[in-house]
Amino acid sequence: MSTELARLMIERAAPDELLTFDEVADEYYADPESTLNPAQNDEAVGFGLELALLAPFALAVAQFIIGFLGDLLRDVAKDAVKDAARPAVTEAVRRVLRLGSPQDSTSAAIELTAEQRDRVFAAAKEQSKRLGLDETKADLLGNAILGVLSR
Repeated sequence: MSTELARLMIERAAPDELLTFDEVADEYYADPESTLNPAQNDEAVGFGLELALLAPFALAVAQFIIGFLGDLLRDVAKDAVKDAARPAVTEAVRRVLRLGSPQDSTSAAIELTAEQRDRVFAAAKEQSKRLGLDETKADLLGNAILGVLSR
């Protein structure tokens, strides 16, 4: 689910990176730290690029936001989520992100309030900055997530 969200974020924030997204995602999942900090390893991203790609950061922020949305939905429900309820929360997160359901593609999307959307944006921006992105790129990823939420 986080890869789907990251791909949608990159479609909005850096569409030119879609051509290499799958390769970057593979490298990110194999070694997130070195993919987020290629300068520390003094090597290219792995397929010859020396660019500062946004995709690895989108993948990291997407993973964080999936958890954040799960927590947000649990808070809204005011219920302690038990292991048996985890599939329902996962399904709810998919509906918030409008990713569709593997079981039922007719599920209605869940709309977040303006305050909840502000919290998601702030969380995405804060996580982006923690990962080392500057203010402009952190805003870009935060806005990309809002774009996904409003599609």
